[in-house]
Amino acid sequence: MTARLVGVLGGAGPGATAYFLQRLVARTEARCDQEHIRTLAFNDTAIPDRTDFLLGRSARSPLDALVEDGQLLAACGCDLLALPCNTAHSFFDELQRQVPVPVVHMVRETVERARALGVRRLGVLGTLGTVASRVYAAEAERAGLECAYPGPATQHEVSRIIFDEVKAGRAVDPATLERLTASLEALGCDAAVLACTELSLAFGQATRTATTIPVVDALDVLADAVIERTGHRRREEPCAVS
Repeated sequence: MTARLVGVLGGAGPGATAYFLQRLVARTEARCDQEHIRTLAFNDTAIPDRTDFLLGRSARSPLDALVEDGQLLAACGCDLLALPCNTAHSFFDELQRQVPVPVVHMVRETVERARALGVRRLGVLGTLGTVASRVYAAEAERAGLECAYPGPATQHEVSRIIFDEVKAGRAVDPATLERLTASLEALGCDAAVLACTELSLAFGQATRTATTIPVVDALDVLADAVIERTGHRRREEPCAVS
């Protein structure tokens, strides 16, 4: 029997998509090429900006492109899709309705991971689009967790890091993460989530060092969910929660 083929609905953004593929390989227990997960990635950088649409700054919805890409991956034989973009999960329900194969809900999986870790109040570091759509708040409420977002000054810094640094190909000082999580701790959060895959790209390794509160990396959670659903085992490595 042919192993499952995972489609990666990527391009939002391209660097984060490439990093997701790296993490999927790194977190899969495998001794040779043939034991890794079969993947087909479509790095569609033409998908309209999710945050601009959600904030009313653009009339170009990303949904049509997401659906078209998902249907293409399904037609190519993919029987499970991964969408490594938190903000794009604002369109998840309609995307799943129009795509004939399951799409892993990264936000839901991440909130469930936080709940399993005993988190009570989860601080969200993500785009303004993710904040405005309340996609994390909705999943947190479903799981019985509280959800909090940074104040305006911290949110401005998060947006600057995502759009002016990571998406522009600039390096980010890993020490910045401690300052961001400290602002969430001041709001009563007992954990934070990297709720933008650009932040995963910038800070993913920094979550393994000391921060003021534990940090859950949504992109690593997505990789783990794909590993589990394809019947593979996760490689034992330092957890993405510090």
